[in-house]
Amino acid sequence: MSLRAKLALVLASLAALAAMSVGWLSYDATSDRMLSEIDNTLRNANDARGNRLPGEGAFPVVPGNGVGVGGGGPPETPNGDTIRPFGIEQFVTQILGRDGRRVRGTVDVSFQPDADEIRIAAIGKGSVLRTVTASDGHEYRVYSRANELVTFQLGRDLSEMERVLDDLRTRILLVGSIAVGLAAVAGWLFARGLTKSLRKLTDAAGEVSTTGRLDIDVTANGRDEVGRLGTAFSSMLGALSRSREQQQRLVQDAGHELRTPLTSLRTNVDVLRRHTDLPSDTRSKVLDDLDTEVAELSALVEEVVAVGSGRSSDEVSRPMPLADAVHAAAERVGRRTGRTITVDADGSRVLAQRLLLERAITNLLDNAAKFDPTDVPIEVSALEGRVAVRDHGPGIEPADLDRVFDRFFRSVEARSQPGSGLGLSIVTEVAGAHGGSTFADNHPDGGAVVGFVLPVVSE
Repeated sequence: MSLRAKLALVLASLAALAAMSVGWLSYDATSDRMLSEIDNTLRNANDARGNRLPGEGAFPVVPGNGVGVGGGGPPETPNGDTIRPFGIEQFVTQILGRDGRRVRGTVDVSFQPDADEIRIAAIGKGSVLRTVTASDGHEYRVYSRANELVTFQLGRDLSEMERVLDDLRTRILLVGSIAVGLAAVAGWLFARGLTKSLRKLTDAAGEVSTTGRLDIDVTANGRDEVGRLGTAFSSMLGALSRSREQQQRLVQDAGHELRTPLTSLRTNVDVLRRHTDLPSDTRSKVLDDLDTEVAELSALVEEVVAVGSGRSSDEVSRPMPLADAVHAAAERVGRRTGRTITVDADGSRVLAQRLLLERAITNLLDNAAKFDPTDVPIEVSALEGRVAVRDHGPGIEPADLDRVFDRFFRSVEARSQPGSGLGLSIVTEVAGAHGGSTFADNHPDGGAVVGFVLPVVSE
């Protein structure tokens, strides 16, 4: 079942429940009120006249059956029964003797006394009010009141009330059915408008799943949950599209960079295979070249894997002095390159992964050592969360300042140098992962200044 149908069904069910509840309460209240009015009418008519029938005299006691009828009463049959007192067809009467038997009443209409009516007739006092089915098959509301002589019963035909209630029942069902139908239609229309955006999102998701395209236009309108879902879906597609572009660019750039060492390796291997009688010094030189190319290829593969995985360490970030990572990286690079590295650091602390932070600083120092042909010490500072590495080389071309942190980017002057072009890209990844940013500029006195800034944390 579709969402539209479900919403329409829910609204129709709620409308049906409401209509049934209101209808039942209205019907019940009307029935009780009408029955109450009939009861009041019966009590007032009976109690007001005592042992008198409306329109006739008192019932004097006479020998024989114990009841006689004075003059001025309604028409009688030969056996003493009355013909519809009051002149109103809905009302009937019946008189019971002390033994609870009928002694007189309306023609062709009699009530079978129950235990309560027989009891009050015997004791000669009390009253009973009940609904009874008479001999003519109609239901009557009967009020019985006893005195020391007789029990007088006045009944009201409930057929008229039943007709009114039947008509009310029909009207309630009709109005309820109309309300349910209107609720179902309104629910369908409401659900159709509500699910319009959801249908678009579903179609877009299906197209992405089928075609693999991420450039699907998803229109997100409104500030409700559906609108926010559309906005989030559109943002997700944008993020996936950018991620795919970065992966494709990484694969293309990695393939391009891997061709150079692989070509060199293939050439050197081919030389060794073709010329088995090479002089020892030439052979040693070729093997040295192979060793260098293999080392460079290994470093390139490691950096590609590190960048492509998007995560280089499972270490938990902890507050740490920035100077500790700077000193450790400077010592490592100085020992490996033989360069002098001076460190100027304060006591600022950052929330970071120690290994990743040292790797980023190491890449900055390696980059400076590679492009600084002088013997002037490399300078690194770590002040207020800002790590800056300055070399005394030729500096960076102004047109390349915005690109030095791009993956595999290598300036024209740097293409003759060993390296993959991923070192500074990894610095950007590490800085971004720790909520920081990178910078690159030329120093006024010569050389380049490259580094990153991280948020400082309190002690």
